[in-house]
Amino acid sequence: MSERHIGQTLGKYRIDELIGSGGFAWVYKAFDPELEIHVALKVLKPQFAGDETFEQRFRREAATAAKLRHPNIIKIYSVGGDGDAVYFAMDYYPSGLAERLEVSNVLPEEFVVRVGVDVAQALGYAHREGVIHRDIKVDNILFDAHGNAVVADFGIARALSGYSGQTGTNMVVGTPQYFAPEQARAKPLDGRADIYSLGVTLYRAATGRLPFEGDDWYEIARQHVEEPPPTPRSINPDLSPGFEAAILHCMQKSADDRPATGELLAQELVALLPATLETSAYRTRITGSEPTVVVRSDGYPATPANGTAAKRSGAPWVAGALLVAGLTVAASMYSRSRVEHPEVATVKPADSGAASPAPPVLPPATRPPTGAPPTKDSAVRPVRTVGSLVVEAPENATISIDGRDQAVGNGWRSDSLKPGTYEVSASVPSPSGCPTSTANQSVVVRATSKVAHLKLTPRGCALLSFDAAPKGSRYVLTSLTPGDTLPARRGTAPVERLLLPVGDYSRVISYEKCADYVDTVHVGMQEKLPRRSLLCR
Repeated sequence: MSERHIGQTLGKYRIDELIGSGGFAWVYKAFDPELEIHVALKVLKPQFAGDETFEQRFRREAATAAKLRHPNIIKIYSVGGDGDAVYFAMDYYPSGLAERLEVSNVLPEEFVVRVGVDVAQALGYAHREGVIHRDIKVDNILFDAHGNAVVADFGIARALSGYSGQTGTNMVVGTPQYFAPEQARAKPLDGRADIYSLGVTLYRAATGRLPFEGDDWYEIARQHVEEPPPTPRSINPDLSPGFEAAILHCMQKSADDRPATGELLAQELVALLPATLETSAYRTRITGSEPTVVVRSDGYPATPANGTAAKRSGAPWVAGALLVAGLTVAASMYSRSRVEHPEVATVKPADSGAASPAPPVLPPATRPPTGAPPTKDSAVRPVRTVGSLVVEAPENATISIDGRDQAVGNGWRSDSLKPGTYEVSASVPSPSGCPTSTANQSVVVRATSKVAHLKLTPRGCALLSFDAAPKGSRYVLTSLTPGDTLPARRGTAPVERLLLPVGDYSRVISYEKCADYVDTVHVGMQEKLPRRSLLCR
Protein backbone atom coordinates (compact mmCIF):
# COMPACT_ATOMS: atom_id res chain seq x y z
CA MET A 1 0.00 0.00 0.00
CA SER A 2 2.81 2.44 0.82
CA GLU A 3 4.22 2.11 -2.73
CA ARG A 4 0.95 3.20 -4.31
CA HIS A 5 2.04 6.84 -4.56
CA ILE A 6 5.67 6.33 -5.69
CA GLY A 7 6.18 7.74 -9.20
CA GLN A 8 2.87 9.58 -9.02
CA THR A 9 2.02 13.22 -8.38
CA LEU A 10 0.04 14.53 -5.41
CA GLY A 11 -0.93 18.11 -6.05
CA LYS A 12 2.18 19.64 -7.56
CA TYR A 13 4.54 17.23 -5.78
CA ARG A 14 6.25 14.33 -7.58
CA ILE A 15 6.67 11.34 -5.25
CA ASP A 16 10.20 9.88 -5.50
CA GLU A 17 10.61 7.40 -2.63
CA LEU A 18 9.23 6.22 0.70
CA ILE A 19 11.44 7.39 3.58
CA GLY A 20 9.32 6.61 6.63
CA SER A 21 6.12 5.08 7.97
CA GLY A 22 4.30 5.72 11.23
CA GLY A 23 1.06 4.62 12.81
CA PHE A 24 -1.16 6.92 10.77
CA ALA A 25 0.88 8.29 7.85
CA TRP A 26 3.59 7.57 5.30
CA VAL A 27 6.43 10.00 4.60
CA TYR A 28 7.81 10.36 1.09
CA LYS A 29 10.69 12.26 -0.42
CA ALA A 30 9.04 14.40 -3.09
CA PHE A 31 10.02 17.14 -5.53
CA ASP A 32 8.44 20.60 -5.71
CA PRO A 33 8.77 21.78 -9.34
CA GLU A 34 7.92 25.39 -8.50
CA LEU A 35 10.53 25.84 -5.76
CA GLU A 36 12.83 23.26 -7.39
CA ILE A 37 13.58 21.60 -4.06
CA HIS A 38 12.97 18.27 -2.43
CA VAL A 39 10.38 18.18 0.34
CA ALA A 40 9.11 15.58 2.78
CA LEU A 41 5.47 14.76 2.08
CA LYS A 42 3.49 13.27 4.98
CA VAL A 43 0.44 11.43 3.58
CA LEU A 44 -2.38 10.06 5.71
CA LYS A 45 -2.98 6.33 5.43
CA PRO A 46 -6.32 5.50 3.74
CA GLN A 47 -8.09 4.39 6.93
CA PHE A 48 -7.46 7.85 8.43
CA ALA A 49 -7.84 9.89 5.24
CA GLY A 50 -11.32 8.38 4.91
CA ASP A 51 -12.26 9.37 8.45
CA GLU A 52 -13.74 12.86 8.23
CA THR A 53 -13.22 13.57 11.95
CA PHE A 54 -9.53 12.72 11.86
CA GLU A 55 -8.94 14.38 8.50
CA GLN A 56 -10.42 17.66 9.69
CA ARG A 57 -8.28 17.64 12.85
CA PHE A 58 -5.20 16.67 10.84
CA ARG A 59 -5.70 19.57 8.42
CA ARG A 60 -6.43 22.06 11.21
CA GLU A 61 -3.43 21.09 13.33
CA ALA A 62 -1.11 20.99 10.31
CA ALA A 63 -2.32 24.46 9.31
CA THR A 64 -1.65 25.71 12.85
CA ALA A 65 1.84 24.21 12.81
CA ALA A 66 2.46 25.81 9.39
CA LYS A 67 2.14 29.24 11.00
CA LEU A 68 5.11 28.55 13.29
CA ARG A 69 8.13 30.34 11.81
CA HIS A 70 11.34 29.67 13.75
CA PRO A 71 14.78 28.49 12.59
CA ASN A 72 14.55 25.43 14.88
CA ILE A 73 11.04 24.35 13.79
CA ILE A 74 10.50 22.47 10.56
CA LYS A 75 8.80 24.60 7.93
CA ILE A 76 5.47 23.34 6.56
CA TYR A 77 4.86 24.64 3.03
CA SER A 78 1.33 23.49 2.30
CA VAL A 79 -1.57 21.37 3.51
CA GLY A 80 -3.77 19.81 0.87
CA GLY A 81 -5.48 16.87 -0.73
CA ASP A 82 -5.54 15.08 -4.07
CA GLY A 83 -8.29 12.56 -4.67
CA ASP A 84 -8.47 10.38 -1.56
CA ALA A 85 -4.98 11.43 -0.38
CA VAL A 86 -4.54 14.06 2.36
CA TYR A 87 -1.03 15.41 2.92
CA PHE A 88 1.22 18.22 4.04
CA ALA A 89 4.61 19.19 2.61
CA MET A 90 7.55 20.21 4.81
CA ASP A 91 11.30 20.68 4.72
CA TYR A 92 13.28 17.59 3.80
CA TYR A 93 16.18 16.76 6.12
CA PRO A 94 17.95 13.41 5.57
CA SER A 95 19.33 13.02 9.09
CA GLY A 96 18.10 13.28 12.65
CA LEU A 97 19.06 12.60 16.25
CA ALA A 98 17.71 9.03 16.07
CA GLU A 99 20.09 8.23 13.19
CA ARG A 100 23.08 9.61 15.05
CA LEU A 101 22.20 7.54 18.09
CA GLU A 102 22.09 4.45 15.88
CA VAL A 103 25.69 5.14 14.88
CA SER A 104 26.93 6.19 18.32
CA ASN A 105 24.80 5.18 21.27
CA VAL A 106 26.19 8.00 23.46
CA LEU A 107 26.87 11.45 22.00
CA PRO A 108 29.41 14.04 23.26
CA GLU A 109 28.07 16.28 26.00
CA GLU A 110 28.69 19.58 24.20
CA PHE A 111 26.83 18.29 21.12
CA VAL A 112 23.84 17.19 23.24
CA VAL A 113 23.82 20.53 25.08
CA ARG A 114 23.70 22.38 21.75
CA VAL A 115 20.80 20.20 20.62
CA GLY A 116 19.03 20.98 23.87
CA VAL A 117 19.53 24.71 23.40
CA ASP A 118 18.09 24.62 19.87
CA VAL A 119 15.07 22.53 20.85
CA ALA A 120 14.41 24.59 23.99
CA GLN A 121 14.35 27.76 21.87
CA ALA A 122 11.89 26.14 19.46
CA LEU A 123 9.63 25.07 22.32
CA GLY A 124 9.76 28.49 23.94
CA TYR A 125 8.59 30.13 20.71
CA ALA A 126 5.87 27.56 20.02
CA HIS A 127 4.53 27.77 23.57
CA ARG A 128 4.30 31.57 23.29
CA GLU A 129 2.24 30.99 20.16
CA GLY A 130 -0.08 28.67 22.09
CA VAL A 131 1.13 25.39 20.53
CA ILE A 132 2.24 22.40 22.64
CA HIS A 133 4.12 19.60 20.86
CA ARG A 134 3.15 16.65 23.13
CA ASP A 135 5.61 14.19 21.54
CA ILE A 136 9.17 15.49 21.90
CA LYS A 137 11.59 12.58 21.44
CA VAL A 138 14.76 11.69 19.55
CA ASP A 139 12.76 10.72 16.44
CA ASN A 140 11.26 14.20 16.09
CA ILE A 141 14.57 16.09 16.20
CA LEU A 142 16.25 16.54 12.82
CA PHE A 143 19.33 18.44 11.63
CA ASP A 144 19.60 21.03 8.89
CA ALA A 145 22.58 21.43 6.57
CA HIS A 146 24.38 23.59 9.16
CA GLY A 147 23.99 21.09 11.99
CA ASN A 148 21.22 23.00 13.79
CA ALA A 149 18.54 20.92 15.52
CA VAL A 150 15.05 21.27 14.01
CA VAL A 151 11.84 20.01 15.66
CA ALA A 152 9.31 18.15 13.51
CA ASP A 153 5.68 17.04 13.89
CA PHE A 154 4.27 20.00 15.82
CA GLY A 155 0.51 19.58 16.23
CA ILE A 156 0.32 15.94 15.13
CA ALA A 157 0.01 14.54 18.65
CA ARG A 158 -2.71 17.12 19.34
CA ALA A 159 -4.63 15.92 16.28
CA LEU A 160 -4.37 12.33 17.52
CA SER A 161 -5.38 13.37 21.05
CA GLY A 162 -8.48 15.17 19.85
CA TYR A 163 -9.41 12.31 17.56
CA SER A 164 -9.05 9.77 20.36
CA GLY A 165 -11.07 11.95 22.72
CA GLN A 166 -13.91 12.57 20.26
CA THR A 167 -14.27 9.04 18.96
CA GLY A 168 -13.24 6.92 21.94
CA THR A 169 -10.61 5.24 19.77
CA ASN A 170 -8.17 3.15 21.82
CA MET A 171 -5.02 5.04 20.84
CA VAL A 172 -1.93 5.86 22.92
CA VAL A 173 -1.19 9.52 22.18
CA GLY A 174 2.47 10.38 22.50
CA THR A 175 5.37 8.06 23.30
CA PRO A 176 5.28 6.51 26.81
CA GLN A 177 9.08 6.44 27.17
CA TYR A 178 9.01 10.26 26.97
CA PHE A 179 5.74 10.96 28.83
CA ALA A 180 5.60 13.73 31.39
CA PRO A 181 3.94 12.50 34.62
CA GLU A 182 0.86 14.63 33.95
CA GLN A 183 0.67 13.20 30.42
CA ALA A 184 0.85 9.65 31.79
CA ARG A 185 -2.07 10.51 34.10
CA ALA A 186 -4.11 12.03 31.22
CA LYS A 187 -4.14 15.41 32.95
CA PRO A 188 -4.34 18.78 31.11
CA LEU A 189 -0.97 19.75 29.66
CA ASP A 190 0.97 22.94 29.16
CA GLY A 191 4.41 23.65 27.73
CA ARG A 192 6.19 22.22 30.75
CA ALA A 193 5.20 18.71 29.59
CA ASP A 194 7.38 19.33 26.51
CA ILE A 195 10.20 20.46 28.81
CA TYR A 196 10.01 17.11 30.63
CA SER A 197 10.08 15.16 27.35
CA LEU A 198 13.10 17.17 26.22
CA GLY A 199 14.80 16.24 29.47
CA VAL A 200 14.18 12.55 28.68
CA THR A 201 15.56 13.11 25.17
CA LEU A 202 18.76 14.70 26.51
CA TYR A 203 19.03 11.86 29.06
CA ARG A 204 18.82 9.29 26.25
CA ALA A 205 21.40 11.03 24.05
CA ALA A 206 23.86 11.64 26.91
CA THR A 207 23.67 8.24 28.64
CA GLY A 208 22.78 5.77 25.88
CA ARG A 209 19.60 4.59 27.59
CA LEU A 210 16.16 5.79 28.57
CA PRO A 211 15.45 6.67 32.21
CA PHE A 212 12.49 4.30 32.48
CA GLU A 213 11.97 0.95 30.78
CA GLY A 214 9.38 -1.79 31.09
CA ASP A 215 7.44 -4.56 29.39
CA ASP A 216 4.41 -2.42 28.56
CA TRP A 217 3.55 1.24 28.23
CA TYR A 218 1.48 1.27 31.43
CA GLU A 219 4.46 0.18 33.51
CA ILE A 220 6.69 2.81 31.90
CA ALA A 221 4.07 5.51 32.48
CA ARG A 222 3.78 4.47 36.13
CA GLN A 223 7.51 4.94 36.63
CA HIS A 224 7.33 8.44 35.18
CA VAL A 225 4.70 9.27 37.80
CA GLU A 226 6.10 7.48 40.85
CA GLU A 227 9.83 6.75 40.59
CA PRO A 228 12.92 8.97 40.40
CA PRO A 229 15.15 8.34 37.36
CA PRO A 230 18.66 6.95 37.82
CA THR A 231 21.01 9.92 37.87
CA PRO A 232 22.67 10.42 34.46
CA ARG A 233 26.18 10.37 35.95
CA SER A 234 25.50 6.95 37.48
CA ILE A 235 25.25 5.70 33.89
CA ASN A 236 27.78 8.00 32.19
CA PRO A 237 30.33 9.27 34.77
CA ASP A 238 31.93 11.50 32.12
CA LEU A 239 28.97 13.91 32.22
CA SER A 240 29.48 17.17 34.07
CA PRO A 241 27.53 17.75 37.29
CA GLY A 242 26.00 20.86 35.74
CA PHE A 243 24.55 19.01 32.75
CA GLU A 244 23.21 16.27 35.00
CA ALA A 245 21.50 18.94 37.11
CA ALA A 246 19.95 20.55 34.01
CA ILE A 247 18.54 17.21 32.83
CA LEU A 248 17.09 16.41 36.25
CA HIS A 249 15.67 19.94 36.47
CA CYS A 250 13.66 19.21 33.31
CA MET A 251 12.50 15.84 34.67
CA GLN A 252 11.00 16.99 37.95
CA LYS A 253 7.72 15.18 38.72
CA SER A 254 5.88 18.44 39.40
CA ALA A 255 5.61 20.81 36.46
CA ASP A 256 6.08 23.73 38.86
CA ASP A 257 9.60 22.50 39.65
CA ARG A 258 10.76 22.43 36.01
CA PRO A 259 12.06 25.36 33.94
CA ALA A 260 8.97 27.48 33.36
CA THR A 261 9.76 28.22 29.71
CA GLY A 262 11.91 26.98 26.89
CA GLU A 263 13.88 30.24 26.96
CA LEU A 264 14.81 29.77 30.62
CA LEU A 265 15.95 26.22 29.90
CA ALA A 266 18.02 27.42 26.93
CA GLN A 267 19.78 29.95 29.17
CA GLU A 268 20.46 27.22 31.73
CA LEU A 269 22.05 25.06 29.01
CA VAL A 270 24.01 27.87 27.37
CA ALA A 271 25.74 28.45 30.71
CA LEU A 272 27.23 24.95 30.35
CA LEU A 273 28.90 25.67 26.99
CA PRO A 274 32.56 26.73 26.70
CA ALA A 275 33.14 30.36 27.65
CA THR A 276 33.94 31.34 24.05
CA LEU A 277 30.37 30.49 23.08
CA GLU A 278 28.64 31.87 26.20
CA THR A 279 28.07 35.22 24.52
CA SER A 280 25.16 37.37 23.55
CA ALA A 281 26.06 36.80 19.89
CA TYR A 282 25.56 33.03 20.25
CA ARG A 283 22.32 33.60 22.13
CA THR A 284 21.10 35.90 19.37
CA ARG A 285 21.85 33.24 16.76
CA ILE A 286 19.93 30.53 18.59
CA THR A 287 16.88 32.69 19.27
CA GLY A 288 16.36 33.88 15.70
CA SER A 289 14.54 37.20 15.35
CA GLU A 290 13.60 37.40 19.04
CA PRO A 291 16.83 37.00 21.06
CA THR A 292 16.42 36.26 24.73
CA VAL A 293 18.03 38.91 26.95
CA VAL A 294 20.53 37.43 29.41
CA VAL A 295 22.38 39.39 32.08
CA ARG A 296 25.11 38.45 34.52
CA SER A 297 24.57 38.43 38.25
CA ASP A 298 26.08 41.94 38.38
CA GLY A 299 23.34 43.28 36.10
CA TYR A 300 25.47 43.83 32.96
CA PRO A 301 24.85 42.04 29.61
CA ALA A 302 26.89 38.88 29.11
CA THR A 303 29.47 39.63 26.34
CA PRO A 304 32.87 38.28 25.27
CA ALA A 305 35.93 39.67 27.05
CA ASN A 306 36.98 41.66 23.98
CA GLY A 307 33.45 42.97 23.40
CA THR A 308 33.20 41.43 19.92
CA ALA A 309 30.50 39.08 18.69
CA ALA A 310 31.73 35.53 18.38
CA LYS A 311 30.66 33.38 15.43
CA ARG A 312 29.53 29.84 16.01
CA SER A 313 32.64 27.74 16.34
CA GLY A 314 33.64 25.59 13.41
CA ALA A 315 34.96 23.04 15.88
CA PRO A 316 35.98 19.54 14.73
CA TRP A 317 32.75 18.10 16.15
CA VAL A 318 30.82 19.69 13.27
CA ALA A 319 32.90 17.89 10.63
CA GLY A 320 32.70 14.69 12.62
CA ALA A 321 28.93 15.00 12.94
CA LEU A 322 28.53 15.61 9.20
CA LEU A 323 30.69 12.57 8.50
CA VAL A 324 28.48 10.50 10.78
CA ALA A 325 25.43 11.84 8.97
CA GLY A 326 26.96 10.84 5.64
CA LEU A 327 27.52 7.28 6.88
CA THR A 328 24.01 7.03 8.31
CA VAL A 329 21.24 5.34 6.37
CA ALA A 330 18.49 7.98 6.27
CA ALA A 331 15.32 6.26 7.35
CA SER A 332 12.02 7.20 8.93
CA MET A 333 13.22 10.23 10.85
CA TYR A 334 10.06 12.20 10.22
CA SER A 335 7.35 9.82 11.29
CA ARG A 336 8.59 7.20 13.75
CA SER A 337 5.68 6.92 16.15
CA ARG A 338 7.25 4.36 18.50
CA VAL A 339 4.90 3.18 21.22
CA GLU A 340 6.99 0.15 22.09
CA HIS A 341 10.40 0.37 23.75
CA PRO A 342 12.87 1.34 20.99
CA GLU A 343 15.75 -1.10 20.79
CA VAL A 344 18.74 1.10 19.92
CA ALA A 345 21.92 -0.83 19.19
CA THR A 346 25.41 0.46 19.84
CA VAL A 347 27.05 0.68 16.40
CA LYS A 348 30.64 1.70 15.82
CA PRO A 349 31.24 3.96 12.78
CA ALA A 350 33.20 2.47 9.92
CA ASP A 351 36.91 3.13 9.89
CA SER A 352 37.40 6.07 7.54
CA GLY A 353 41.19 5.87 7.66
CA ALA A 354 41.42 9.14 9.58
CA ALA A 355 41.63 9.72 13.29
CA SER A 356 38.40 10.87 14.86
CA PRO A 357 38.57 14.22 16.67
CA ALA A 358 38.60 13.99 20.44
CA PRO A 359 35.43 15.11 22.21
CA PRO A 360 35.65 18.72 23.41
CA VAL A 361 36.64 19.21 27.04
CA LEU A 362 34.12 21.33 28.91
CA PRO A 363 35.04 23.69 31.76
CA PRO A 364 33.82 22.93 35.29
CA ALA A 365 30.11 23.57 35.70
CA THR A 366 29.09 26.82 37.29
CA ARG A 367 25.80 25.67 38.74
CA PRO A 368 25.27 23.41 41.78
CA PRO A 369 24.94 19.66 41.08
CA THR A 370 21.31 19.36 42.02
CA GLY A 371 18.01 19.24 40.19
CA ALA A 372 17.03 22.64 41.58
CA PRO A 373 16.71 25.80 39.45
CA PRO A 374 19.65 28.25 39.42
CA THR A 375 19.78 30.51 42.47
CA LYS A 376 20.15 34.28 42.46
CA ASP A 377 23.88 33.82 42.98
CA SER A 378 24.34 31.77 39.79
CA ALA A 379 26.58 33.14 37.06
CA VAL A 380 23.73 33.79 34.62
CA ARG A 381 20.43 35.35 35.66
CA PRO A 382 17.47 35.39 33.22
CA VAL A 383 15.27 38.40 32.61
CA ARG A 384 11.62 37.36 32.61
CA THR A 385 10.06 37.93 29.19
CA VAL A 386 6.85 35.87 29.49
CA GLY A 387 3.85 35.69 31.79
CA SER A 388 1.60 33.07 33.34
CA LEU A 389 -2.13 32.41 33.10
CA VAL A 390 -4.41 29.96 34.93
CA VAL A 391 -7.95 29.29 33.71
CA GLU A 392 -10.54 27.56 35.89
CA ALA A 393 -13.51 26.02 34.08
CA PRO A 394 -15.80 22.98 34.30
CA GLU A 395 -14.09 19.61 33.87
CA ASN A 396 -15.74 19.03 30.48
CA ALA A 397 -14.97 22.50 29.11
CA THR A 398 -12.66 23.12 26.14
CA ILE A 399 -10.43 26.09 26.88
CA SER A 400 -9.35 28.32 23.98
CA ILE A 401 -6.91 31.23 23.79
CA ASP A 402 -7.47 33.68 20.93
CA GLY A 403 -9.55 31.05 19.14
CA ARG A 404 -7.04 28.21 19.52
CA ASP A 405 -8.12 25.17 21.53
CA GLN A 406 -5.68 24.44 24.37
CA ALA A 407 -7.07 21.68 26.57
CA VAL A 408 -10.15 20.03 28.02
CA GLY A 409 -10.66 20.19 31.78
CA ASN A 410 -10.22 22.41 34.77
CA GLY A 411 -6.99 24.07 35.81
CA TRP A 412 -5.34 24.86 32.45
CA ARG A 413 -2.11 26.77 32.92
CA SER A 414 0.54 28.32 30.70
CA ASP A 415 3.79 29.89 31.87
CA SER A 416 5.04 30.90 28.43
CA LEU A 417 2.65 33.57 27.14
CA LYS A 418 3.89 36.77 25.59
CA PRO A 419 2.79 39.87 27.49
CA GLY A 420 -0.44 41.20 26.05
CA THR A 421 -4.23 40.93 26.04
CA TYR A 422 -5.80 37.56 25.31
CA GLU A 423 -9.37 36.51 24.57
CA VAL A 424 -10.04 33.40 26.64
CA SER A 425 -13.09 31.18 26.25
CA ALA A 426 -14.39 27.98 27.78
CA SER A 427 -17.02 25.89 25.99
CA VAL A 428 -19.00 22.89 27.17
CA PRO A 429 -20.82 20.36 24.95
CA SER A 430 -24.38 21.44 24.28
CA PRO A 431 -27.13 21.34 21.62
CA SER A 432 -26.83 23.95 18.89
CA GLY A 433 -28.27 27.34 19.77
CA CYS A 434 -27.40 27.29 23.46
CA PRO A 435 -26.62 30.91 24.48
CA THR A 436 -24.57 30.00 27.56
CA SER A 437 -22.41 27.09 26.39
CA THR A 438 -19.43 29.40 25.84
CA ALA A 439 -18.07 31.93 28.35
CA ASN A 440 -15.61 34.57 27.18
CA GLN A 441 -13.37 37.03 28.97
CA SER A 442 -10.36 39.19 28.14
CA VAL A 443 -7.28 38.99 30.33
CA VAL A 444 -4.04 40.95 30.43
CA VAL A 445 -0.87 38.87 30.89
CA ARG A 446 2.25 40.66 32.09
CA ALA A 447 5.88 39.51 32.22
CA THR A 448 5.95 39.27 36.00
CA SER A 449 5.90 36.48 38.55
CA LYS A 450 2.25 37.30 39.30
CA VAL A 451 -0.06 34.75 37.69
CA ALA A 452 -3.12 36.03 35.82
CA HIS A 453 -6.20 34.08 36.91
CA LEU A 454 -9.58 33.57 35.23
CA LYS A 455 -12.67 31.66 36.27
CA LEU A 456 -15.11 30.88 33.46
CA THR A 457 -18.48 29.21 34.05
CA PRO A 458 -20.11 28.14 30.77
CA ARG A 459 -23.40 26.23 31.10
CA GLY A 460 -24.77 23.71 28.71
CA CYS A 461 -28.42 23.60 27.67
CA ALA A 462 -31.14 20.97 27.81
CA LEU A 463 -34.64 20.53 26.43
CA LEU A 464 -37.83 21.00 28.44
CA SER A 465 -41.40 19.96 27.55
CA PHE A 466 -44.65 20.30 29.52
CA ASP A 467 -48.38 20.85 29.12
CA ALA A 468 -51.14 22.49 31.14
CA ALA A 469 -54.92 22.66 31.23
CA PRO A 470 -56.98 24.52 30.27
CA LYS A 471 -55.58 24.53 26.75
CA GLY A 472 -53.90 27.85 25.97
CA SER A 473 -52.59 28.43 29.49
CA ARG A 474 -49.76 30.94 29.62
CA TYR A 475 -46.41 30.29 31.34
CA VAL A 476 -43.46 32.32 32.58
CA LEU A 477 -40.05 30.66 33.27
CA THR A 478 -37.59 32.77 35.30
CA SER A 479 -34.05 31.59 35.96
CA LEU A 480 -33.05 31.16 39.62
CA THR A 481 -29.30 30.87 38.83
CA PRO A 482 -27.44 33.71 40.60
CA GLY A 483 -26.09 36.27 38.19
CA ASP A 484 -28.09 34.95 35.24
CA THR A 485 -29.04 37.87 32.97
CA LEU A 486 -31.15 35.92 30.51
CA PRO A 487 -34.71 37.30 30.20
CA ALA A 488 -37.67 35.32 31.44
CA ARG A 489 -39.16 32.91 28.89
CA ARG A 490 -42.88 33.38 28.17
CA GLY A 491 -45.31 31.46 26.00
CA THR A 492 -48.41 29.32 25.78
CA ALA A 493 -48.76 25.66 26.73
CA PRO A 494 -48.16 23.06 25.46
CA VAL A 495 -44.39 23.53 25.38
CA GLU A 496 -42.45 21.19 23.08
CA ARG A 497 -38.65 20.85 23.48
CA LEU A 498 -37.82 24.33 24.73
CA LEU A 499 -34.01 24.86 24.78
CA LEU A 500 -32.87 26.41 28.07
CA PRO A 501 -29.57 26.70 29.98
CA VAL A 502 -29.23 24.01 32.63
CA GLY A 503 -30.40 25.17 36.07
CA ASP A 504 -33.41 25.85 38.29
CA TYR A 505 -36.36 27.95 37.10
CA SER A 506 -39.43 29.41 38.72
CA ARG A 507 -42.49 28.37 36.68
CA VAL A 508 -45.79 30.24 36.78
CA ILE A 509 -48.73 28.91 34.75
CA SER A 510 -51.86 31.10 34.53
CA TYR A 511 -55.24 31.28 32.81
CA GLU A 512 -58.13 33.73 33.05
CA LYS A 513 -60.44 32.96 35.99
CA CYS A 514 -57.99 30.29 37.24
CA ALA A 515 -55.63 30.26 40.17
CA ASP A 516 -51.94 30.52 39.17
CA TYR A 517 -49.88 27.33 39.41
CA VAL A 518 -46.38 28.09 40.80
CA ASP A 519 -43.48 25.66 41.22
CA THR A 520 -39.73 25.26 40.63
CA VAL A 521 -38.43 23.06 37.80
CA HIS A 522 -34.91 21.90 37.05
CA VAL A 523 -33.78 21.93 33.45
CA GLY A 524 -31.30 19.22 32.62
CA MET A 525 -32.66 16.25 34.55
CA GLN A 526 -36.06 15.36 33.08
CA GLU A 527 -36.99 16.51 29.61
CA LYS A 528 -40.77 16.08 29.81
CA LEU A 529 -42.64 17.19 32.93
CA PRO A 530 -46.07 15.93 34.06
CA ARG A 531 -49.15 17.75 32.76
CA ARG A 532 -50.52 20.33 35.21
CA SER A 533 -54.20 21.29 35.57
CA LEU A 534 -55.22 24.66 36.98
CA LEU A 535 -58.04 25.24 39.45
CA CYS A 536 -60.61 27.39 37.69
CA ARG A 537 -63.94 28.93 38.60
